[in-house]
Amino acid sequence: MRTLLDTNIIIHRENTKVTNQSIGLLYYWLDKLHYEKLIHPYSIRELRKYGDAQMQKLYDVKLASYVEMKTIAKQSPQFVAALKVTPKSENDEIDNQLLCEVYCGRADILITEDRGMRNKAIALGIADKVYSINAFIEKVTSENPELISYKALSVRKEYIGNIDVSNVFFDSLRDSYCGFDAWFAKKSNEEAYICRSDQDMILGFLYLKTEDIDADYHDIDPIFEPKRRLKIGTFKIDSTGFRLGERFVKIIFDNAIERKVDEIYVTLFEDRQELRALEALLRRWGFRKHGIKRSNGKEEQVLVKKMNYYNCSWTIKENYPNINYHVNKRILPIYPQYHTTLLPDSQLRTENEIDFIGNIPHRYALQKVYVTWGMKSDVRVGDILLFYRIGETIPKKYSSVISTVGVIDGIVDDFKSKENFMSYCENRSVFSKEELEEFWNKHRYNLCVVKFIYIKSLTSKLTLGYLWDENIVQPPNGPRSFMKLQDEQFEKIIKDSNTNLYRGR
Repeated sequence: MRTLLDTNIIIHRENTKVTNQSIGLLYYWLDKLHYEKLIHPYSIRELRKYGDAQMQKLYDVKLASYVEMKTIAKQSPQFVAALKVTPKSENDEIDNQLLCEVYCGRADILITEDRGMRNKAIALGIADKVYSINAFIEKVTSENPELISYKALSVRKEYIGNIDVSNVFFDSLRDSYCGFDAWFAKKSNEEAYICRSDQDMILGFLYLKTEDIDADYHDIDPIFEPKRRLKIGTFKIDSTGFRLGERFVKIIFDNAIERKVDEIYVTLFEDRQELRALEALLRRWGFRKHGIKRSNGKEEQVLVKKMNYYNCSWTIKENYPNINYHVNKRILPIYPQYHTTLLPDSQLRTENEIDFIGNIPHRYALQKVYVTWGMKSDVRVGDILLFYRIGETIPKKYSSVISTVGVIDGIVDDFKSKENFMSYCENRSVFSKEELEEFWNKHRYNLCVVKFIYIKSLTSKLTLGYLWDENIVQPPNGPRSFMKLQDEQFEKIIKDSNTNLYRGR
């Protein structure tokens, strides 16, 4: 794949100072996928204008890692006509020429941080070949999940007034929304979710707002019916290789459940390429287009997620956190040393919180995996799971508890190789590489990996003693692996634990 890099990308990459934190990941993917990094003669000419003699020597060394385009494409009458605008400056001429290289097929894709160039690409009919850094990263990570080496960072609540609005992270929001700085100042006493890197770089920001049934939606077509809603007010994540999208999606749904809303919605500009990745993320979790919002002479598409709604033609992920109750319900025991690191939201009060704060990916993924062998043949995708934490202290009737609700999203029991098994489990399992290798060596012929989606932690944990008293499990035993529950038993557990679940209708 021949990848033409705009001058601004190369300047960011070869600068002695970090000005764009996504650059490193961009080049990681270009190298990982063996994409050819092209540099245009016009870009080289531009680079010669920057810096002193020492900087030029630095460029001479570093530009050797790029493939220089030796010729320049001729702009056809069709190309010029499609642009519909006459270049007004030398920069416009350079931008047009780089686009022409893609238009003529001399480069497969172009990566640029220039929004104007990406808008021109739409007019030229090559929008699918011209990417921002973040849009490109989102594309290749979604297409190549097996090549991702995930890291995770914690997301925390913070007063907006304590966040530096001048940070470069907010530049795109400032450019897109008139009065963004004023809005930011107005919200200084409210909280938002923010993620920072180890170097204190802002990687993600999320502001949520609850709207009651009397909210004014006159600018939305078709107009909203009166309902209690959660609005995703401001949402941005940088594509930096961290599993942030899923982390923030979980936060959105957690808030929706806590605030007992009927719907979640967001408005997005349709002509902004950098928002396509965000839209794709939300659509994977069941957001669908409702209509258009018109304000200040601009149009935004309105995406809505319905709560208490289940569509049988959708995936379990698209329906999340809504549950189909017309399935089997099961109890799945899990050892205490694995329980909370896999299900951190179900941490017990007796556990030390500090032990479960950190950068381990599977703790924060909504999709997780459970490794087993010799599983019952009647277990199916869609089955509801109640996770049972085996107690480590005696008597077990008090220390063993039902903690968490999940739904089976996939079952794989035909791994062709150890590498295939390891890759499937990586970053979503509690087990170390060494443990997974041991499982493969001992149980390869009957290994089974159950992929499940975390739904909710029980509000009140119910003990093994409770299961005995309610004749759900016969004493002195605990529940067997994937033990089937009657519908009435499941309903009673949910009711007695004071847990609110969204049931699909």
